[in-house]
Amino acid sequence: MNDKKLAEIIENADFKVLQRLVAKRRAAEEKRLNALLIQQRDLKFELKKLERQLDKAKDGRGPLSKARKSNARRLNDITLGDAIVKVMERRIKPMHYKELSRQLVERDLYRTRSQNLLSTVAVTLTRDGRFKKTEAGMYALKASARRR
Repeated sequence: MNDKKLAEIIENADFKVLQRLVAKRRAAEEKRLNALLIQQRDLKFELKKLERQLDKAKDGRGPLSKARKSNARRLNDITLGDAIVKVMERRIKPMHYKELSRQLVERDLYRTRSQNLLSTVAVTLTRDGRFKKTEAGMYALKASARRR
């Protein structure tokens, strides 16, 4: 509403009409404010959802993580499992996972920035089908995994 129209309404209107106009305007503004608050709440929810997806992707657990190579892949040409196979191929007796980790570092077969290489090696030995557990902490290469 422009200023001329407002001045005209004020001159011609009585107090009750002005109160009704103000109440009508207030109701419209409150309705608009409520709609904006609902939209803000929905956007906050969506933002939290996207942040969770991003965190999962960074952790390597989400759908976005598949598009990016892990840090280990960028540091190494071979997987940790393949590096362990190289160490174990020369050995007939089972090896302890701590000794395997030491050999990997000494022979520079696998580089990592991780502070827990021992745990990573232990988990790889457990999950990779090329290795068998002979006793607590000791692993051997399965016959089918040996190169001829």
